[in-house]
Amino acid sequence: MTVMTWIIAACVAATLSVIFIWLAEEPVERIKLQVFATVLCLLLIGLSTYTFELERESRDASNARVMTETDYAERLLALEEEHADDLAWQAIQIERDVTEKLEARYAAREDTMKDNLFLKVIDLEDVIKAQRGEIYALEDRLREAEAMNEALTLALADAERLMDTTPDETEDIVFFETYGSCEDLNAIYPEGVPLEHDAYLLTFDTDLDGIACGQNDTR
Repeated sequence: MTVMTWIIAACVAATLSVIFIWLAEEPVERIKLQVFATVLCLLLIGLSTYTFELERESRDASNARVMTETDYAERLLALEEEHADDLAWQAIQIERDVTEKLEARYAAREDTMKDNLFLKVIDLEDVIKAQRGEIYALEDRLREAEAMNEALTLALADAERLMDTTPDETEDIVFFETYGSCEDLNAIYPEGVPLEHDAYLLTFDTDLDGIACGQNDTR
């Protein structure tokens, strides 16, 4: 109830009391009227004071509640902002940690790839050197074969010239040694025969060293 409600109720009670006094059949004593008026006044004063105190306490409680709600809202907003800042900082830290780990992993992988590539380059250089040595060896054998081919060509030309000579130009008949296999040739010549020998055949010189049916020739 508000203050105005209590005041109206007190006024109504006082009015009814006054009407009762005026309408009484017998005169009312003065002392009784003074006592009644004093009691009624004290009642009104006490009731008004009590009502005012209740209203003030209600206002204070309402103000305190508003202040509490405001303070709670401010604290909640501050906590939300602090929590948001903490989350943002944690996100930054996590992103930084992840970036550092990824960079370290990529650096390690790059170092590993460089090491592997370096080893592969070294292996490739070794292979190239080996193949180059084989190429040089093949070139040497090719030159030897060309030289032997040239020598055989010259020997064949000399043989053709000898075959083209007339009987008058030769005093003796020349016989050429021929063998069907290296076993037959080695039976007479265990070490083989050189390029200028009549029994030399290119098919018997498998290693092209100028010695037919030598130790390194394939039988």
